[in-house]
Amino acid sequence: MMEKFHHTLPDGHEIELPRFENVPVGIIRKTRQLPQVDQVFTILEELISPEDLEHVDLLDRAQFNDLVKAWREGSSIGVGESSASSS
Repeated sequence: MMEKFHHTLPDGHEIELPRFENVPVGIIRKTRQLPQVDQVFTILEELISPEDLEHVDLLDRAQFNDLVKAWREGSSIGVGESSASSS
């Protein structure tokens, strides 16, 4: 069973995501040439429910950055980095 990343938003709603290294390759492939911010939004839109997206949409920029930072730190690789580029 793959370990999941959990993050509680300021409104108390919990977001569950795969650890970044477990994001399906097809999603990474689709976003590989996008600017980093577009990669993050596209990946989130693919991975979380419309209800979760509604909660994410209510975040201010600092809160959103906290979510992305926590997801990156809770994973072995960061957004915008593949295992091929990290070796």
